Amino acid sequence: LASKVWQDLSSWNIEFASVYPQFSLDAINRLELAFLKFIKWDLYISSSLYAKYYFALRSLLEKSGFRDRYNQMVGGIGGIAASEALKVSKRSEAVKEEALQQLSRSM
Repeated sequence: LASKVWQDLSSWNIEFASVYPQFSLDAINRLELAFLKFIKWDLYISSSLYAKYYFALRSLLEKSGFRDRYNQMVGGIGGIAASEALKVSKRSEAVKEEALQQLSRSM
């Protein structure tokens, strides 16, 4: 959630559901909502604290080879085929576009 607050282009829940198919989009949305209610929608995080954890997590992921494994999966090397990765990307873009259209209509 912190990345949704601080980054102009953060990941959407549909993208997490695509990368981690064991979690449905609905389950991720419900988890996010439960967490937001638990913290009473207080999403404030200072830029210095966000940066501290952002770079710590990024460093951890680099050390464990996460990025290489992710790139192999979406690149079709030992994982899903490139055509499947393209389908996921297109589906994510369509969901984002629909959400933005709904948001603009509600304003």
